[in-house]
Amino acid sequence: MADRHFSALSGGWIRARVREVLAVAELSELEDLAAEGLLPAAVPGGRVVAGVEGVLLGAHLLEELDFGVVPVESATRPVLAAFAARVAGLDAGDGEGWLDRLEEVLERGRFEPVEVRGYLRQSRHEFGLYDQVRPFMQDPRLLSEVTEPGPAGRLAMDRPSGANAMWSGRMAETAAIPSGEALGWVLAWRAFGPSGMGALRTRGGRASKSCKAGPARSLLRWFPRGRNLFESLVLSIPPPASWPSRPGEDLAPWESELLPDPLAPPAPCGVVSLLTGRFAHAVLLAPGGDGAETVGCRVAWGTSVDLPAAVDPYVIDRSAGGPIRADHRRAMWRDVDALLLKERPAGKATARRPQVFDTAPDLPVEVRRALRVRVLGWDQDKQDKNSAWVVAETPPVLELMEERSPDGASAVAAAHRMAEEAGSLLYRSLARVWHELNPGRRSDDREGFVGPAVAAFMEQAETEFWRVVADPAGAAPQFRRLAREVFDEATLAVRSATVRGMAAVQRARGPLAGVPGTGGRTSGNRKVTV
Repeated sequence: MADRHFSALSGGWIRARVREVLAVAELSELEDLAAEGLLPAAVPGGRVVAGVEGVLLGAHLLEELDFGVVPVESATRPVLAAFAARVAGLDAGDGEGWLDRLEEVLERGRFEPVEVRGYLRQSRHEFGLYDQVRPFMQDPRLLSEVTEPGPAGRLAMDRPSGANAMWSGRMAETAAIPSGEALGWVLAWRAFGPSGMGALRTRGGRASKSCKAGPARSLLRWFPRGRNLFESLVLSIPPPASWPSRPGEDLAPWESELLPDPLAPPAPCGVVSLLTGRFAHAVLLAPGGDGAETVGCRVAWGTSVDLPAAVDPYVIDRSAGGPIRADHRRAMWRDVDALLLKERPAGKATARRPQVFDTAPDLPVEVRRALRVRVLGWDQDKQDKNSAWVVAETPPVLELMEERSPDGASAVAAAHRMAEEAGSLLYRSLARVWHELNPGRRSDDREGFVGPAVAAFMEQAETEFWRVVADPAGAAPQFRRLAREVFDEATLAVRSATVRGMAAVQRARGPLAGVPGTGGRTSGNRKVTV
């Protein structure tokens, strides 16, 4: 029956890669952690599945997280950053004092075992996945407030359901889920749960199935990626200027003696509550006989009102329209300049870099020059429609942040602007050809002709963009030339078929070639989006 007490501290649920090259002392330490069962079967260059304790103790020996399931990774990173803030002493302070402490922690290069073990053992009884009193990151009140558990398959958000496409698994709805995987899905539900109908929950006189969307649903998140997992976690702790300053104790769910009131959810009042305490769904797992797997779950509303306002420190926020949303059709590079600039003009709004990167210009030079950015998101609507996962990584680009390299940041922003202008011009030119040859047809019908060409342009433009990033003072970007080449290829069959088609192509190509007075107009009222 001991397995029934699967613990988030020691149970295997966090997937990570071990660094390939380790010093002799590091290799000995890895072997010791493996022998203790904290990093089971860990070998250089291999993969490991561990709990919070092993990951924190061995973070400097690990290269990075390796979940393979984007929403689970995106939901887990802030939670691990909260643990890192506690054990590194980066959960308090302000201004220069906090930056000094950050530099000390980075220079040390690891989490101190005494600090890790000391903190985790303060609340060890509250890390049990199936604990009857305080199950980890769950609401035990659902046992009485939701009469019947649903099947375990309801928990796995990558399982095909309704009109959604297949994701990564074909599991049946009634299949049990290993406890480690179930824990990851608990976090994913808290972050990405849809609005709409859940299980019927009765609480405080309110009986409802209606759920609100999770706070990270549909958002694109940008996480620091250092030279090892230790640096990634430490740098994922947002700086004090981004912390909520409301009165109250800044507690994680596993630290608080009280369960949150779903009729009046508490506002975050510090970095730890900001990273761990915002959720719209309540979940409760039903364990199998030995606790090695989850055989059922209750998923219901976790709040009856909108969550108190707070800024996700990992999103690019905008002065109008909210944070940039995940869109599998939009490549990550098109927002890199929003990382480098303090504020990027975006039409009538401005885009602000994720707050977690505000201290990047002040990092030690060897850390800053190696720092990459991992981008994670789920293209989805607020309800239950999911399109695709979004995952990408930048090369080290933060040396070009405006505070460090104003000219470099300006060059990258200019390159992005030129790419967008060339893409829009390509779109309009192709649309003009289509409308001249298909008068009277709906604008939506042109997408089969225009869309693939614009997508091909953006793919080629990415290579040109990264060339500019690598050498901002080098040769001028060639986005307009790329757009002409894509236009010529897309219209080859049209201009070869008839004289009318050749004339339409020639007229539409003029703006791409810089011929004055050939702008013309595109039929239809559709907004141009590339």
